Amino acid sequence: MGIQRGWAAAAVLAVALTACSKSEAKPSAQATTSRPTETTQPAPAPAVRAQSAPESFTDPDDVNLPLDLKTLTHSADASTITYTAETYEAFRDDQIDFFWSLDTDNDNKVDRLVGVEYEDGKVGAKVETPAEKEIGPATFTRIGPNAVKVTFARRFAGSGPSYQYRVTAATDLNHNDEEDPGETDVAPDTGFYTQRL
Repeated sequence: MGIQRGWAAAAVLAVALTACSKSEAKPSAQATTSRPTETTQPAPAPAVRAQSAPESFTDPDDVNLPLDLKTLTHSADASTITYTAETYEAFRDDQIDFFWSLDTDNDNKVDRLVGVEYEDGKVGAKVETPAEKEIGPATFTRIGPNAVKVTFARRFAGSGPSYQYRVTAATDLNHNDEEDPGETDVAPDTGFYTQRL
C-alpha cells in the first residue's frame, strides 16, 4: 500500500510540474512575439506630447455686412496657434478687419488681441495688448475670396492648459476708422470659445 501511494504521489507531482512548465512557457512565448526585434521592427519613437486637434465653429448668417462670420477654426502645435475666419460673402483686401480677443487666464477679461487689418495700403497682422500696444508679430494668409488665416506664437495665449477667445469682424460702413454700432459681427454672440493646449 505504501508503494502504491508513493507512485500515485509521484504521478500527481509529475502532472503538476508539467502544468507549471507549460504555464511558464506561455508568457515567455508571448513576450517573444510582442517584443520588437532589430530585423522586423524599428525601435519605438520617443513619446510626442499630445496636441489639440483643429476645432471648427459655425456662426449664423445674422448681419447684413460684407464681413458676416460663417466658419471659424483654431489649431495649435508646440510653438504656434492658427486661426481661420470664413465669411458668408467674398470681401476685398481693403475690407479686411478681423481680430481675436484672447482671455489667457480664463477670467472672462480680454488680455491679448490678435488682429488682421488692411492699413496703409496693405494687410498686416500683429498681437497687441487691449490698449493696442503691439507685443508681437503674426502671419496673415489669404486662403480664399471669403477667408483669412492668421498664425502667431503660442506663448501669447498664456501658460495654462487652456484659454478662451472670441472673434470680431468689423466693416467700416461710414469710413471713419471707428467701430460703430451695426458694423461688427462677433462669434460667439456671447461669451468665448475655449481652446485646450
